Amino acid sequence: MKINYADKKISSLLCLVAMFFWGSLFPMIKMGYNAFEIDVNSPASILLFAGIRFLICGIVLLILTFVRGKRIYVPEKSVFFPILLVALFAYVLHYTCTYIGLSHLESSKTALIKQIGTLFIICFAFLFRKEDKFTISKLAGGILGFGSIIAVNLNGLRLQFSAYDFLVIMAAVCTVLSTILSKNAYDKYDPLDVTAWAQLFGGVILLLIGLSMGGSIGKVDLRAAAILAYICFASCTGYALWNILLKYNNMSRLNTIKYTETLFSAVCSWILLGENIFKPEYLISFLLVCLGLLIGNNVIRLKRNKPGF
Repeated sequence: MKINYADKKISSLLCLVAMFFWGSLFPMIKMGYNAFEIDVNSPASILLFAGIRFLICGIVLLILTFVRGKRIYVPEKSVFFPILLVALFAYVLHYTCTYIGLSHLESSKTALIKQIGTLFIICFAFLFRKEDKFTISKLAGGILGFGSIIAVNLNGLRLQFSAYDFLVIMAAVCTVLSTILSKNAYDKYDPLDVTAWAQLFGGVILLLIGLSMGGSIGKVDLRAAAILAYICFASCTGYALWNILLKYNNMSRLNTIKYTETLFSAVCSWILLGENIFKPEYLISFLLVCLGLLIGNNVIRLKRNKPGF
């Protein structure tokens, strides 16, 4: 049975599945640091760990393209540059900032801060893609989403941003750029092929940077291997679904659903790491995320919600 990825109900359900996998990765990566005895104060070791993840993911996705009946090919010159740009922004820069920031922040907080990129795409996707229309609902959903970022950083009614918070915000900026670059690439190329090669290139670059800086892995045992296996599985599945959906759907609509990544991350962090997700600022942030999702997707309708631009 052929899946209609452009259907709103089907695409929304599949997007939620992708967000579950992405949300679960935040606590699992922190567990990976512990299982592999990675020094969280060593950026080189952190980048090495990220490189191993995406190198494996790229190889797995290339094998999947072969299983689908397509030969594995080296990207031609016209395809190579767009894929390289996606690799640099979606994986190298994005995950350099994310992994280092995550090493010193709670995973639930990291997931919340990263949604600032989602806000930008919801509000301004129409500037980059003709099919994306600006609406008051999307703007309201985006503003509520931004409010959730502010709320999660409130401590005694004082905003507190650390250098690691800033790194995660930079990761969110990379997410915006990579989403736009990916969407443009998928107009011409198969999304699974682009994802496979971009993750492979990104993994190799991160791996080489980590090794050249003296990064190392403390130990490898069955528990560590199982955690890495899940990280790679969730990453491959989440990115494959997201990128296929991105080809057939508007960026802004998908990104209103992307806010649920923070909720899945919070629940998984609570279950797996015992993080306190019931802090007042977190609860306010989650509420704003939910309202933004419902309004942005017109589940809660605003009056005079007419498309423009």
